[in-house]
Amino acid sequence: MVFRKVHGGEADPLVFRRRFFLLLILCGTGLYFFANIQRVAVPGAIFDLLQSDLHLSAPGVTALGSVFMYVYALNQLLIGLFVSRYGGRRVILPGGFLFCLGSLCFPLSSGGWLYFSRALTGFGASSLYLALIDETIRASRKNYAIAVSLVITAGYAGGIVANAPFVALVRATGWQRALLGVAAATILFYGLFVVFSSRRKLPPVRRDVPFRFTPFFQVLGERNNRLVFLFSGINFGLYYVIQTVIGKKFLEDFCGFSSLHAAWILSLTGLISAVAGTLLAVLSRMTGDRRSVFCRVAGTVSLTVFALIALLLFFDIRSGWIALLFCLLAATGSMSSIVIPLLHDTNPRDLGGPAVCFMNFSFYLAVAVFGNLAGWLLKSFPPESVGGALVYSRNSYLAVFSVLAFASTAVFFCAMKLRERRSP
Repeated sequence: MVFRKVHGGEADPLVFRRRFFLLLILCGTGLYFFANIQRVAVPGAIFDLLQSDLHLSAPGVTALGSVFMYVYALNQLLIGLFVSRYGGRRVILPGGFLFCLGSLCFPLSSGGWLYFSRALTGFGASSLYLALIDETIRASRKNYAIAVSLVITAGYAGGIVANAPFVALVRATGWQRALLGVAAATILFYGLFVVFSSRRKLPPVRRDVPFRFTPFFQVLGERNNRLVFLFSGINFGLYYVIQTVIGKKFLEDFCGFSSLHAAWILSLTGLISAVAGTLLAVLSRMTGDRRSVFCRVAGTVSLTVFALIALLLFFDIRSGWIALLFCLLAATGSMSSIVIPLLHDTNPRDLGGPAVCFMNFSFYLAVAVFGNLAGWLLKSFPPESVGGALVYSRNSYLAVFSVLAFASTAVFFCAMKLRERRSP
């Protein structure tokens, strides 16, 4: 290996190594950014366009999101094992290729191929998060906490871009060209990742790390873990089904927002969620690493928000204040910065990792289930055609939000029963 001279001196392998990992992580973060765009934009940001152009029912549109989430969720149980044994780069290389392929195929597909390409996109995207975290920790051993938070925040910015900026792009080019543009940018970042990865030898395979699912059963054997998974999974699922599936459509149909204004609200909720994650971690540290009190606040917010929206629907009060309720929900929608330390505090050291993997699985499984339910409940009452778009009635949304409000009671009661220290 030939290294460049540094400041006229001898070659410095350490400087070369740092630059290499910085470029690699930047490219990987770019892929994670586009994964968040794919996760949020389809179907939520372009619900009406997908429904009218592809002639899909409400369950058909929401299934485009659910099939992505089901595959994404199931893979969380496997990706952690692969990363532990093979390292992050070995997982991103094939996973990123499948992600690029699915992203490119979806806007060019029709019929059943739409769902296959979305599943392929979800399969590839699911490989990025844990693998990227592994590479970031490898590159920044001394300041890995800050580096990881920066990578996650940059990736989550994709969810913000996936609403208002993406809707503006769709207006200018059409949804297919917009998604093809996203796919092209994804392929560019993947190509750069492959190039930089090929410049340095892959780390050795850890053959001492076995493929065993036993730790997941051990994790599920603990009552407190089950409460954490139910609380965090349902809580995240309720927020994310608003963010990625029905929130924008609901603001348009029931509240009378324009498409772009509704998209700006969802971009704002994405920003609030990203900022709140860091803020909750800081507040937890300031209160002596307390965790359960923040979970109880989140449970109360979830129950309050969905109960109020259900009441507004019941009395047919079409208020723009619903957007404010969405923003309030976003502040406690993702509790990862609280729940991940809680799982490590309440489990033996060797079970902390499997517990976090199972929590990620519960997140996206809940989103997929709620997305499917929302689609079928919207269909329970016939929509009205307005300007070529299908507008769903108050009764349809009342059915959806009544179910979501009922689910929020589980979030509340699980939060009240959590403990934050491991039993002796």
